[in-house]
Amino acid sequence: MGRRKRSPQAPALESVPAAPPSPPRALVAAAGLLAAAAVFAAYSNHFHNGFHFDDNHVIVNNIYLRSLKNVPLYFKTGEAFSSLPSNATYRPLTTLSFALDYAMGHGLNPVAFHLSQWAMHMALGVLLFFFYRRLLELAGFRRPFLALFGAALFCVHRANTETVNYLSSISDVLSTLGVVASFVVYQRWPRQRRLFLWLVPAALGALAKPSAVMFAPLFVLYLALFPGERDARSNGRRLSSSALVIPAFLMAGVLYVLQSKLRGRGLQYSLISPMAYFRTQVFAWTHYLRLFLFPLGLSADSDWQVIPHWYDSRIFAGAVISAGLFAAAIVYARRRPAAGRGALFGILWFYLALAPTSSFVALSEMVNEHRLYFPYIGLIAAVLFVAGDWLGRVPQLAKPTMIGAFLLLAAHAGGTYQRHTVWATDEALWKDVTETSPGNGRGWMNYGLIFMARGDWANARACFEKAQANAPNYDFLEVNFGILEGASGRPADAERHFQRAITLNLNPAMSHFYFARWLHQVGRDAEAADHLRQSLAVSPADLEARHLLMNVYKALHDDSRYCALARETLAISPGDPDATSAVNSCAGK
Repeated sequence: MGRRKRSPQAPALESVPAAPPSPPRALVAAAGLLAAAAVFAAYSNHFHNGFHFDDNHVIVNNIYLRSLKNVPLYFKTGEAFSSLPSNATYRPLTTLSFALDYAMGHGLNPVAFHLSQWAMHMALGVLLFFFYRRLLELAGFRRPFLALFGAALFCVHRANTETVNYLSSISDVLSTLGVVASFVVYQRWPRQRRLFLWLVPAALGALAKPSAVMFAPLFVLYLALFPGERDARSNGRRLSSSALVIPAFLMAGVLYVLQSKLRGRGLQYSLISPMAYFRTQVFAWTHYLRLFLFPLGLSADSDWQVIPHWYDSRIFAGAVISAGLFAAAIVYARRRPAAGRGALFGILWFYLALAPTSSFVALSEMVNEHRLYFPYIGLIAAVLFVAGDWLGRVPQLAKPTMIGAFLLLAAHAGGTYQRHTVWATDEALWKDVTETSPGNGRGWMNYGLIFMARGDWANARACFEKAQANAPNYDFLEVNFGILEGASGRPADAERHFQRAITLNLNPAMSHFYFARWLHQVGRDAEAADHLRQSLAVSPADLEARHLLMNVYKALHDDSRYCALARETLAISPGDPDATSAVNSCAGK
């Protein structure tokens, strides 16, 4: 009788350690309050920081923010987003948030704007706690303190300081808040999933910044890697995955098309070719990973340039590191399915969230730190799953891990507090840029403006010359050279620089405005009026240009145009003091 064959041995299932008992809710709540206090302490010195960079055209000089009567206009066109037509993207909820902050602060009070932005950042931190806790529970890790660590790390991560300090970046905060809120609503109210209310926050987020439409592919990834989350019932029947996914993509598609149709006519993201931009981003991905681990050398305005060739070693390094990280996540997911799927989800979240700014749309800057806000949620999730798996297998390391986590949060909080001093003033910000990104022409120019404002012409000229060496065809620099030459008593040189800025034709509204301002100063008001009309024809939202043109008309004794412009300005910005004074003086005319 022959030997009996053994049946093939079934593969051993991954042994998931028994989850520790959940700590009391009161203890978790107390730890949450302590974390919130720590986040407040880390940001306590930033509320009085000023307006910087793009804040000038989307907030300071944007006439449409001055009255809440303009709110319907925010949803009709992107023209109301910025006083610069080249930046007139369709972000109605972002513009609405600025208008509300302007109203609550009774003007351009940065404290009101910073309070609003910080509150949204904190709200996102609370949602991330629930989001991370549910993700960990799906892998069998009942560790609310780990979820709390992830939320706190996001809130105090030093690389996120740009997003919270840079007021224009509330669009990143609101759009990310919408994406995470949609996931949390989907997770916490499973019986209501068939109503699709969980899509509403992401849709609102897309009205703050289009990157929120990435919720749709992230949601597909979520259902694929966490199949237990697919359940949704309608009239007693279980909805298929496609019945959940299709509405998400329809929402994303409609909002993307809406954004494309309603953006400003002069919107221009960049003059860089998409292919050149993308190959540079392959290396930028590695830069962003490095900042996640070691957020040193931060710069508000980097001096990164386009990588000219595909065979550049930096592109190869970026591709290898990204592919290696993805391959490691795949292997980990196969060997440790419970934790590995979560880690893979986090890694893919990072790359998908970067896609709008690192793949699909070519932007003028190669890297920006506020682009990291949305993607870093995924990297933190990956870290939490690896940590949960590690603590489950080696529980005796729980105490050293807790000490290490506390020290890491303290280091980030301290670094964040220090980083706010860089954003405190224009001088501190642009001085830091010239030190961290010495090849940035815009940084040198803006630093030169600090000296020019003091009447220090020699240092201003030195900074402008360094800027010109790095950016020889920069129209803003030509304008500022013109202002400098005019102030130095060289009118012929001043006019030459202003004319070259207009010839470059990169930002015609700005070039015409500053040339007109100089012409008005030297008594050439008829020419100034012509250039200001050209400026306002391109950029009607520029309040400063309106004020100057009113002064020019007054100097020319052109009462009809003076009064008409004043009334038009007052209709858009009720209470504007210059327009109000002008209209009152026109009452008897």
